[in-house]
Amino acid sequence: MKAPNGTLKPYPNLAIHNAQPYTDQWRQFSTNYPFSEPVMLFEYMDHWHVPYEFVKFKDTDNNTFYPIALSFFDFSVEWFKLFPVGVLDRVKDKKLRVLFYYSEGDNPDVINEHLTRQCSQWSVPREQVLFVSANSACKDIPYFFHVVDDELVFNFRNIKCDPVQYHDRYRSKKFTALVRMHKFWRANTMSKIWEHGNNQEGYFGYGNEIDSGETENDNPISVDEFGNLRELTRLFLKELPFKADNLSSQNHNNHLMGVYDHFTNSYLNIVLESHMDVDGSDGAFLTEKTFKPIKNAQPFIIFGGPHSLQLLRNLGYRTFDNVLDGSYDNIKDTTRRWEAAINLTLQLINLNNKQLNDMYRSCHDDLIHNQTLFLENKKNRILKLLEDIHESN
Repeated sequence: MKAPNGTLKPYPNLAIHNAQPYTDQWRQFSTNYPFSEPVMLFEYMDHWHVPYEFVKFKDTDNNTFYPIALSFFDFSVEWFKLFPVGVLDRVKDKKLRVLFYYSEGDNPDVINEHLTRQCSQWSVPREQVLFVSANSACKDIPYFFHVVDDELVFNFRNIKCDPVQYHDRYRSKKFTALVRMHKFWRANTMSKIWEHGNNQEGYFGYGNEIDSGETENDNPISVDEFGNLRELTRLFLKELPFKADNLSSQNHNNHLMGVYDHFTNSYLNIVLESHMDVDGSDGAFLTEKTFKPIKNAQPFIIFGGPHSLQLLRNLGYRTFDNVLDGSYDNIKDTTRRWEAAINLTLQLINLNNKQLNDMYRSCHDDLIHNQTLFLENKKNRILKLLEDIHESN
């Protein structure tokens, strides 16, 4: 499809929603059934100069891909029923492969079972349907490929924002801990910081939009193992909102915007990731919440899935192992991992200003390394993904 500026922009495969590129409607695919959206992988390849080509339908072969990018994996969708005339035949004849690209952390085992079942129902060879997932648990599943998409998308969308430069001057805030969307395990975490007034010593933000559809039972943490934590969390939620800046809720989710003081004037980032248990998959799922302190020269603790720190190490990042006790990352049990992470958090934010400054200075080499790595061209990340996909043929 031709955009207003004359450039070509691929239209999302399977999309029912109608839109023109570079309009407000173009951004609404992700909220319309079947939640097929523009393929960001093309944007990445254009930005980092990774070559690719579009192939005429009659010339496709088994090294040609029919890409389907999803904002939400809807298990009610009969995927092959939505395929245009002729496309499904070429997939069955091994003259075309399907490539789902999904940047969320849903359990890949469940998605695999669903796709395998639909392949069987529609007589599609299973090896013709490939799936890229942002959940690290997918690495052991045939025809699945892992990508940390938010490293790419945050680098791409935040490119106009200059990174915070390292400095070792004293800071007035001990930590930054920000929550935009309510989840009960996040409220448990923030209430423990708030309990003794420590929230006043950091950039502490928790939005007032708590109508998320969750109940207290929708919580991977065994709350009642921790004394008064359930009641403490209820009291905390009654005190909302806590504001750490003047940004609107919408702008908190805007990758082009940020508050420099959150990084320049605090020592530690307490990252409350999108999931603690990552849909029961035992996988790690990293988002821009983790890459913000990495870009902006700040050490961090991650409340997220098991082996989140190890996933960062696998990507080449450093996790301040000579300064911070990252053993919580190896704990598979979500409650025990949360307990270890909150204990480390409280221990660190109870340090005095000099101790925190010394801690920060000890992280210097790792901070500079991480920032440099994040800002580097991501061409090799994309080439590695494409290489893995092609080798599966």
